[in-house]
Amino acid sequence: MIMEVLGHSSIRVTMDIYTFVRLDSQRSAFDRVGDALRDGDGPDDDNGAGGALVAV
Repeated sequence: MIMEVLGHSSIRVTMDIYTFVRLDSQRSAFDRVGDALRDGDGPDDDNGAGGALVAV
């Protein structure tokens, strides 16, 4: 239905466009998680976590 409404010539065009957006969003989310895990998790920090990975 989306393909027809947007006037795409095939479902592949629609999937290429929206899969890319989705992957881009996923990459951004993974980058934010990676940044959060790196912040304050260095070997000199004394926060009691000991560098352990914690489920978010």
